[in-house]
Parts: sequence; C-alpha cells; structure tokens
Amino acid sequence: MDIDKWTERASMISAWLNENDAGAMTNVIQVNLEAGNSATTDEDRDRFWEAVRALCKTLPNSPIKKGRGSTLAPEIQAVLDSISDEVAQAASDFFATGSMNMLVLKHGKSGGGLFTADEYSAYMSSTIVGSLKKRLKNGIWDGSRDGLNTQTFNLEVEEEE
Repeated sequence: MDIDKWTERASMISAWLNENDAGAMTNVIQVNLEAGNSATTDEDRDRFWEAVRALCKTLPNSPIKKGRGSTLAPEIQAVLDSISDEVAQAASDFFATGSMNMLVLKHGKSGGGLFTADEYSAYMSSTIVGSLKKRLKNGIWDGSRDGLNTQTFNLEVEEEE
C-alpha cells in the first residue's frame, strides 16, 4: 500500500478511535497504526493494514464498512458512527421499557406490524443519521459533536398576503 493510501486510511481509523469506544482493542489498533506509520515498504504497510482491518472487524460498530467508502471527512463519519451507536443503544433501551415492544409500529409502507428490538434500534439509528446528513448538507450542522449544540435552523415562516 502506498504511503498516501496508508495515510488516508490511518487518519480515518484514528478519527474513528477519537469518537468511538473500541474497548481493549483501542491500544492494539493504535500500535498497529503507529507501526504502519513507521513502515518503509508498501508490503509492510499492507501487513499492518490487514491487522488493523482484522481487529476492526471484531468491533460491533466497525469503522471499516463493506462497499463504497463514505465521501464524508473521516472526522464527520466518525461522529456519525458514534451517534449511530448511541441512538441504537438508546432505542434498544426504550424498546425494552414496559410495553413499548407492543406499542411501536412500523410504517405502513414498511409492511406495518410490530418492530423487533433490532429492527427498531436500526430504524431509529438510520433515521437520526439520515437527518444529520441532511443538516450537514444544508449547512445547519458542521459535522462535529460540539456542533450539535450550535445548529442553526432557519425558523422563518412565510406569511400569507
């Protein structure tokens, strides 16, 4: 792996580690990133990247996704991943409260009926992340965790004449 590709991928993983909890894997991933940063050959960087990938695959909220990579800056994607995980956990906790599992229904276009706990947490997580991406695109949110407190919504309402 050439140095430019390594630098891009390593910065993405580092940004993710700054926002997300990898538990005991944090130190192991960081050691491999540091070793890859010091590597002098493309082959060595390939080996360290494979180690980082293998470690990240064990994480429930892995920064390495299948398919095409995100076009968002690594720091913003890391914040979205962290928020997604928080929302999924909160939705799961809410779903398990009282009789919520018997009260929350899917939208009719989704086939209706009751959610399972996993479906509900995934639905809420994707809804919030989608909303944040729209806010980012519309300039309402700056993509940072602190920016959640300083979002600027345009609340002007046009009056009828």
